[in-house]
Amino acid sequence: MKLFKGLVISAVVVAWFFFLFDTGFAKQADELKKLDQLADEALQFTLAERYGDSLKSLQQLESEMNRALSHPYLFSMDEVRMLQLSLSDAKGALEGEAIHGEEAVHAVMKFRFVLDAIGSSYQPLWADMEDRVMGAFHAFQDSARGEPASERGMEEAFRRFAKLYDVIYPSILLDFPAETVKNMDARVQFIETHIGNPQKRDELIAETDLLEADLRSLFSDVKEDEADPSLWWVIISTGGMILLALSYAGYRKYRGEKKRYEKKQND
Repeated sequence: MKLFKGLVISAVVVAWFFFLFDTGFAKQADELKKLDQLADEALQFTLAERYGDSLKSLQQLESEMNRALSHPYLFSMDEVRMLQLSLSDAKGALEGEAIHGEEAVHAVMKFRFVLDAIGSSYQPLWADMEDRVMGAFHAFQDSARGEPASERGMEEAFRRFAKLYDVIYPSILLDFPAETVKNMDARVQFIETHIGNPQKRDELIAETDLLEADLRSLFSDVKEDEADPSLWWVIISTGGMILLALSYAGYRKYRGEKKRYEKKQND
């Protein structure tokens, strides 16, 4: 009897946990959907060079976002920090009299990618930047290998790559382990520091090869994740099956013990 009660209580507790998890997940999804719509609107306005309208959309989004962030446990501290920083950058790029179109588009796009990285478990929007990021990187790589290598050409090519890398960088921080991003940061910083130093050219080329491998692995891992089923769904489904099996086994044992007790009393 005690065993059966214990199993029932355990099943109820775990079921309640999954109910709370599912409710919290659904609430976060609803909040993110509203923010996604406003972010899409802001990006479209920015692409159309309607910067004032884009800024208004982001201001409305900020109000909605602050309300969503007030709910505990909906977002992690890292997610909150990335949302706030990328939104601040996007608004800053749209304010003032002299607005640089490309910078504005990149800033709003970066915020849009962060929102998507938080709300999507597969097929992140930032992965669609693969061709542009790798194309810019290969252009830099070719300029670094050129004979003779042009310092100015290398710097310009690296700057183009760095701008695109910056667009996806916050999303990478959210989607990959810190150690992975840390290693890439070290390579990018080495290249940026020694790009104009002829004595470091061999090391620089070696670092570009390693960074290329890192970038390819990054986008490849995203594609592999897209093909995988949701881990949480597997956990929840498996957990539910285990709970049912345990509860049923406990119930059968309880009934067996009850029958034996009744038989003993009758004897």
